[in-house]
Amino acid sequence: MCEPISISVAAAGLGVAQAVGGYQQAQQATSYNNAVAEQQYQYQQQQASAGRNYEQLKYNQQQALMRQTRLLADSAYADEISQINLRLMQEQEASAQQKQKAAREGLQARGAVVAGGRVGNSIDALVADYQRQQAQFDYATERNLAFTTMQMQETKRGSAATRGSRIASQQEYIKQETLDPLKPMKQAAPSAMPFILQGAGAVLQGAAGVESAIYRKNNPPK
Repeated sequence: MCEPISISVAAAGLGVAQAVGGYQQAQQATSYNNAVAEQQYQYQQQQASAGRNYEQLKYNQQQALMRQTRLLADSAYADEISQINLRLMQEQEASAQQKQKAAREGLQARGAVVAGGRVGNSIDALVADYQRQQAQFDYATERNLAFTTMQMQETKRGSAATRGSRIASQQEYIKQETLDPLKPMKQAAPSAMPFILQGAGAVLQGAAGVESAIYRKNNPPK
């Protein structure tokens, strides 16, 4: 006759144990999910940090390349301008020497005419002819020097354009933005109320079983 009571008590105990076990499993599942989310968040943070470091490295490398390119372009431009200026000075010196040489030859020629004892209009005509030739030579020399100077100026402008093109060949690197990951929202701890109700239900059900067994014991069928 005690068997139904024992069964009811055991069933109630089993129900309470199941409720406690279910609550513990829910707690463990919540802790596990939060730990996984936190681990993923930390990994994403590391990835974001690595991405920013990589972008910064590419930016620094490009900046260094731009500085080197500008330095080489400036150096090449300075060398070209120096060579052009040197050539222009040589052309100017050569032109001056040619004019001085022609002037000396003209003076010598006029001196020879005068020393030859010629008089009258003929000597004046010869001297005038030498002077005209001297003026024509000087004009041609100065015109050639002017053309050479213009060519040198064009070469300088070409050198400046080449310098600008070399510098512009390397553009500043625009870093790609790396966003930080969103911090995960942790799952709240599971409520114990459902499991308390589950356990309480098992206890009530067990109590009802015990009460029924006692009633049947005390009121056997006739």
